[in-house]
Amino acid sequence: MVVAEFKEMPVVARYPANRVRAIAMPVGGIGTGCFALAGDGALVDWQLMSRPHRGWRPPWAHLLLRVQPQGERARLRVLEGITRLQLDADYGAPQTLAGLPHMRPLGFEAAYPFGRALLRNPELPLECAIEAFNPLIPEATDDSSLPFALLTVALHNRGRVPLEASVVFVLTNFIGDDGIVRDQKGNITEFARAHGWRGLLCRKATEQRSARWGTLALLTDAENAVVARRWAFRRWDLPTTLMPLTDWLLENPTIPDAAPRQPCPPSDERGWESSISVPVSLAPNQTARVHFLLCWHFPYRNMREVGWWHGESDPIVRNYYALRFEDARRVAEYVIPRLPDLWERTARFVEGVIARHPAAIAESALNCLAVLRSPTVFRLEDGTFCGFEGCNADTGCCFGSCTHVWNYEQATLALFPDLHRSMLEAHLRYGTMDDGAHRFRLDLPLGANAYALAAADGQIGLIVRCYMQYRRTGDRAWLERWYPTLKRLLAFAWLPGSWDADQDGVMEGAQHNTYDVEFFGPNPVCGSWYLAALRAMEEAARLLGDMEFSQKCRTLFESGSRWMDANLFNGAFYVQQIRPVPDDPHPMTTPRKGDYPHYRDSQLGEVCCIDQLIGQYKANRAGLGDLLRREHIRTALRSVLRYNFQRTLNQHYNYGRTYATGDERGVVTGTYPRGGKPSLPFPYQSECWTGLEYAFARLLLDHGFRREALQVVQAVRARHDGAKRNPFNEPECGSYYARSMSAWSLVDGE
Repeated sequence: MVVAEFKEMPVVARYPANRVRAIAMPVGGIGTGCFALAGDGALVDWQLMSRPHRGWRPPWAHLLLRVQPQGERARLRVLEGITRLQLDADYGAPQTLAGLPHMRPLGFEAAYPFGRALLRNPELPLECAIEAFNPLIPEATDDSSLPFALLTVALHNRGRVPLEASVVFVLTNFIGDDGIVRDQKGNITEFARAHGWRGLLCRKATEQRSARWGTLALLTDAENAVVARRWAFRRWDLPTTLMPLTDWLLENPTIPDAAPRQPCPPSDERGWESSISVPVSLAPNQTARVHFLLCWHFPYRNMREVGWWHGESDPIVRNYYALRFEDARRVAEYVIPRLPDLWERTARFVEGVIARHPAAIAESALNCLAVLRSPTVFRLEDGTFCGFEGCNADTGCCFGSCTHVWNYEQATLALFPDLHRSMLEAHLRYGTMDDGAHRFRLDLPLGANAYALAAADGQIGLIVRCYMQYRRTGDRAWLERWYPTLKRLLAFAWLPGSWDADQDGVMEGAQHNTYDVEFFGPNPVCGSWYLAALRAMEEAARLLGDMEFSQKCRTLFESGSRWMDANLFNGAFYVQQIRPVPDDPHPMTTPRKGDYPHYRDSQLGEVCCIDQLIGQYKANRAGLGDLLRREHIRTALRSVLRYNFQRTLNQHYNYGRTYATGDERGVVTGTYPRGGKPSLPFPYQSECWTGLEYAFARLLLDHGFRREALQVVQAVRARHDGAKRNPFNEPECGSYYARSMSAWSLVDGE
């Protein structure tokens, strides 16, 4: 297997040297955890142990470069820039190796999941690149869920004389240490081989039922590699080890093992430092590539630690990916012979996206898939696909595969319909109550049912997603199996105290929703979702021969659509009619009981909302046609462009979280161009959310506003330009936010 024979990786975006500071591209499989390749070549954000911890890095997880041109002394560089170093800490930069000479970033190139950091140092006659790859192949979920990273270091001799170089990967055996809970005692590092590749296997001496227990393998295909499980010059702490390490590498091209013929003993509390050294000879103008394969295998996940467990039972669950392999070495044995095929299929997919779409749209669509490789998502032992909304510093953010967030994304249905189906089935099986109310956040263990609140947009949108699942796969038996549950979900809206108790096709009542409040009275956000669900169930019922129910859904749809056009459209956009709280709301529709003296607070009111046609966004993806009058839809889209799309935010007053500011552009969630703003408007009204911006841009494309749609997407890309924000992480309520995967809709179906 010769990785160097791979063709050039695809590229959709190039970030110059002054726009790499914030770049951190997640590398890993779906539900396996990840680390990230930074814009300056650093290996950062190590989140392999079933827990978020963005910003953490093991003490040693670095690439070093030794260079010795013919007739000159050797020089040593850390093969990354210093753009991510914290230079102003209490005792100076705290990062390992911060005081050694580094490279300088030249730029970063990417077409996710491919990434390449470009590096140079004016004192060295070398140009360097670090490439990272993990496969992402539509409808090949297992091949897209492999816990490994292929790192390729390319060295080009731009000098006039031959030179000797060495690439040295130094790595702490950090099994037991996720940067939050730290236990490196009893670690063992062994020599490892797989299909001609050689390297290291990191493990613990004894098994532990912990998310931090597992194995890690680092291998290379270089025949002349020197593998060191532990170093002879190791001292009592990192600083005192660094000097002899540096002195050794300035005199020698490789680091030897301290005792190659003896077993590695269990480590003390610090763990072992290990390395793989690969010498390279380069003639003038010659390029060489060094390949490292990093594989991991952490079987357990502690759901209480990450904030998603509501039972008294053991919160330790097993990761689905870990059931496929015995340990990290077995991962390597599986991956190595398949690398060329995995690379080729991924490249073919990525190149297809790039070829068919403008660069900004292709970049947004591909980059949003990084969410699937982040700690936001995981799979339980039985394969159930679960997702937080996003990630906090060291926990998931907002548990439960939250329907009113995940309803927006389009990526799983389009690319991995088995995962989309898995999440739907978990909601249908475990979240739906006997009367049809649906808990919009799933509890773990599945079936715990501690969460007792139904979200109007989440529950109704779930129906649309199920119909879309059928449309995507054509599995009539699947639709028939879940049809009774879907009927209950919709019919819940017609119960006394629910959302459409008078059955006129108009959402009323207490409507909990994605803005984390209840809307009281008819409104376009929940109303458009409802119209989409009525159309979806009309079609599903007709398909399955339930003509009476199909006709009822049709009647309600036509009634609700007419009413919204006549009563909520103000000539420019759709607004809310705020009404008093129902006397006796269904207990699942609101967490608050009794009369609300300030029921007008936290409402939409006369807002021009980016989300006013969100049901139409999903209906278009489901082939359900117009939900409202087409001329009204087009006028409302123009109004959002006019009133919400800020060409500069310098004059915009944002009272919430700041995802766009200053001279940046963005589509604000809500504006009040005609007045009617509640004294306390709905939450997040002044923010910019990329997940909503992408859905809005998709609607613009649907209705022929191609130039304007591209401008909206370009505004998002300009904010996540690598200098200010990470192009591979678009936060909302936490990092790697699931709603941002609405970006895939921009390339889906065209």
